[in-house]
Amino acid sequence: MTKGTIKVFTIDDHEMVRAGISSFLNLQLGLDVIGEANSLEAALPSIELTPPDVVLMDLIIEDKLVGVDATQALKACYPEIQVVILTSYHEDKMIFPALDAGAVSYLLKDITPNDLADAVFRANKGITTLSPIVATKILKAQKQQQVLLSDREIEILIKVANGFSNAEIAEILFISVKTVRTHVSNILGKLNLRDRTQAAVHAWKSGLVE
Repeated sequence: MTKGTIKVFTIDDHEMVRAGISSFLNLQLGLDVIGEANSLEAALPSIELTPPDVVLMDLIIEDKLVGVDATQALKACYPEIQVVILTSYHEDKMIFPALDAGAVSYLLKDITPNDLADAVFRANKGITTLSPIVATKILKAQKQQQVLLSDREIEILIKVANGFSNAEIAEILFISVKTVRTHVSNILGKLNLRDRTQAAVHAWKSGLVE
């Protein structure tokens, strides 16, 4: 393996899938599949010995949804490893928990080999790749969240994302600081966010702020 080569590990309970992925990716200049396993538990000894740069993770293993927990556990121990979900499932109940668990990308198994290789290169740089149907679901969810907010709340969210304090927002909008605090609290609750930082990130990702 030459210096600068991206180390890839595949976790999937289907041997033929693992073999096919490994065979193709190993032909790509700059990629090296250093291991494969049918579960995270089976993969850990190899990962501990030689941590990969990118892990391709299936969500359903032996008919159980274990990929989300596996992604979260892997990211907790090895935050520098980029996890790419590679699965056949695109239900909301799988997409959003997987991304929240720390996966950088979510791909469906109908992806072309060349696109998969490109996604691995992108993942190594921390760049997200989403299969079209997954991207559509995420955009739809973001739009629905924005609809939940009133015009005033959207206005305040934009100001929060631009770094204004509650006092500054109150002065600009001619309302009390207490009212601003109430609006911010409502925004966090409606969007299921923890703090102002997450609210700012949401605003940027949703295109409310450029």
